[in-house]
Amino acid sequence: MTYRIARNGQIFGPYSLIEVQRYLASGQILPTDLAQSDAMQEWLPIEQLFPTAPTPSIAHPGGLPKLFPDPPDLPWWVALIIGIFTLGFFFQIWDIVEAAWMRRVDRASIALYLFLAEGAVYLLKLPQTFHTIAYNTGYGPQVEPGHPFPLTLLGFIFLLASRFVFRNELLRHFNGPEPIGLRLNWFLTLLFGGLYFQYHFNRINELKRALRISVPDL
Repeated sequence: MTYRIARNGQIFGPYSLIEVQRYLASGQILPTDLAQSDAMQEWLPIEQLFPTAPTPSIAHPGGLPKLFPDPPDLPWWVALIIGIFTLGFFFQIWDIVEAAWMRRVDRASIALYLFLAEGAVYLLKLPQTFHTIAYNTGYGPQVEPGHPFPLTLLGFIFLLASRFVFRNELLRHFNGPEPIGLRLNWFLTLLFGGLYFQYHFNRINELKRALRISVPDL
């Protein structure tokens, strides 16, 4: 039989009976926490289910670790395929999705605003990009460049800023509040951006599921 533990609106587990008893003894699970076994339909206080549980020998003020919503879990290779077939448009959208998740777990994050700015420049350049593709594939007339160099330069600046600000925020989060020891190569960040981040998100989610600290972002 396994048990799930609830505290302050967060759900942990499932844990085996032995794990629950061990966490009770260490103070990581409190008598006032709620529990639900796989054979129960309602939640009950731990002290009712385990009235003879030993008094914790070590006090842990934080109790169970604070959990954060899992990062986006789309397989990186799926993102790559969709991005290729959408001529890069999906990459812009997915960058925003990743940064929006970061904003939810860290209210100090600013990467979302930079990705939105980069996306706005991308949309301004999109019509000319389609004209160029049509001309190069023989399906359209030659069109004079519609977006001057300053707009292209601005887009490149936002691309660099968004990727490296997001990289720093991820390193700060996954080596602080969620200490998994994340390392991100600066060159791969520059080269692949959100696709590189998604590769690490997939690995992080696998680790969180293995450690039973996964919180799917429903």
